[in-house]
Amino acid sequence: MSRSLIAFLLLFLVSSNAVADLRSTKNFNANTIIGAAQGEKSAAPSTSTAQASDDSKAGQTANPGPAKKRAIRIGVAQIASTVESSLSIDGLQQELVNDLNFLGAQGVAISTDPHDREGALEQAKLQACDYVVFTTINGLKTASVGQKLGSVFNRGGLGAVGGSGQGRVELNAQVKVFQPDGATPLFDGDVNFRQNDTEGTAKGLMKTEARNVMLQIRKLQGSK
Repeated sequence: MSRSLIAFLLLFLVSSNAVADLRSTKNFNANTIIGAAQGEKSAAPSTSTAQASDDSKAGQTANPGPAKKRAIRIGVAQIASTVESSLSIDGLQQELVNDLNFLGAQGVAISTDPHDREGALEQAKLQACDYVVFTTINGLKTASVGQKLGSVFNRGGLGAVGGSGQGRVELNAQVKVFQPDGATPLFDGDVNFRQNDTEGTAKGLMKTEARNVMLQIRKLQGSK
């Protein structure tokens, strides 16, 4: 074979390989571009979903639910009594706390001497009370079977007579309500209750007092 023929064959082989490489490069670039475009399309919905989720969370933060209203905290001083010693006042403070809780307040037992008003108010302030109630049982009437009790006590600004009205035991209490930092009572009045036994009458008196104290406090808050 002549040298010119060999040279021609070599040149032909080199040219064929170059064309093949060029075509391979073009196909690779085209496939790369198509793959990238498809990847961008598939990523787009994910970004949109994430944005919608963020917007939803932002809406929830901007529109929180209504805050729960804090219960009124009412300090309850120990019950005092000026009537005969046959009337037991043990447990009446807790009875009044429970009755206030039942009516939606938060009763707080104050442990200081009920006659130490300044000390009780200071303790109530430390316990974050909104009001403090002082109770002094100052009237006890009893009647034998067949007898009727006379007219009920009726001095108070708190008013209200509870019970059956036909009971043989009648109790009266003076009630004063203060704010912890106040020297003058917001309310000062009497409550009264009748029933046929002393223990039941005392418990009924606490329930009557709790209802009237809550009524007066709500009136005061409603007027602000």
